Amino acid sequence: MEKVRVGIIGVYGMAGGMLLKLLSNHKFVDITLLVSDSFPDKNVECLHKSLKNLFPYKTIRYDTAEIIKKCDVVFLAKPHGKFLKKACSLINQAKEKKIKFIDLSADFRLKNANLYPQWYNVTHSDESLLQKAVYGLSEINAEKIKNASLVANPGCYPTCVLLGVAPLFINKFIDPAERVIVDAHCGVSGAGRKLIESNLAMEVEENIKPYKVAVHPHMPEMEQELGYLMQENISVLFVPHVSSFKCGMLITTYLKLRKNIPVEKIDDIYNKFYQDKPFVRLYQGEGYPEIQNIQGTNFCDIKVIFDQKTNTCIVISSIDNLIKGASGQAIQNMNLMCGFDQAEGLPYANILKKRNY
Repeated sequence: MEKVRVGIIGVYGMAGGMLLKLLSNHKFVDITLLVSDSFPDKNVECLHKSLKNLFPYKTIRYDTAEIIKKCDVVFLAKPHGKFLKKACSLINQAKEKKIKFIDLSADFRLKNANLYPQWYNVTHSDESLLQKAVYGLSEINAEKIKNASLVANPGCYPTCVLLGVAPLFINKFIDPAERVIVDAHCGVSGAGRKLIESNLAMEVEENIKPYKVAVHPHMPEMEQELGYLMQENISVLFVPHVSSFKCGMLITTYLKLRKNIPVEKIDDIYNKFYQDKPFVRLYQGEGYPEIQNIQGTNFCDIKVIFDQKTNTCIVISSIDNLIKGASGQAIQNMNLMCGFDQAEGLPYANILKKRNY
């Protein structure tokens, strides 16, 4: 296949650095442009020390004309809201060039522009792009992603939750009158590279810390996408925690079922739904998802348990927040957009491609 020219805007952050590492293993990618306004004209090893002596690339300041000239695919890896106006301007100016954009921030995830001031403290500058953007959950929206020019890469928590429960919602097993309860634990990398006192080693080692309880901005994203899956209004109670490991997240979601649901079919609907999805691994029988089993991978591990006494489905799901929850999923989306194998450039690609998903 012909190679695509790829640029990363925001290469200094954790997601940008992980993108660069993963893309270096992609057979059909030429990295042509790296943007960092904070650290322009720097070798990438100055930004990410693990890349020492590996790449000749230097960063540049943001330049619309250079991006349009040199890129076929652009990853936007800037913080939520910080690049929104420039992103909208760039995407609109690049229409004729048919450049594909994948945004790792939340700037195009929520379809209702009125939610942005409340949850992200920003006013959205282009509602038409909100409607145009395809929500990039690869296992759910693959066909839409294939034809998209703008993909909104999902948040890490919503990715883990949605993949865990999607078959139940699509098959309308869930009682929409009952609130969905999400209990989540994430490693400290979820906060990014910015120095935050609450995430210092003395604060997080041998510790578990709740934060943004019931006010985390990923909550409306979960409600939106769960509502789309079942065509009902869904309410979510979300309780996130920072835990004392670097990467990964493990989430337990509690759901009430409708009456007279054939619970014996739950395993069957999960097997059928994910049989052709290379990055979802189902635990049935003994064993549960664990952080150590997904670190450094693009997998989502899932186990579903039904508690008959309380009529509750307990779904345990786990992903690496930097890979499946960010950069790995972004590359999976690029692969779909460009007609490559979904696994290309991702961990265990050679094994997964042999399975003919």
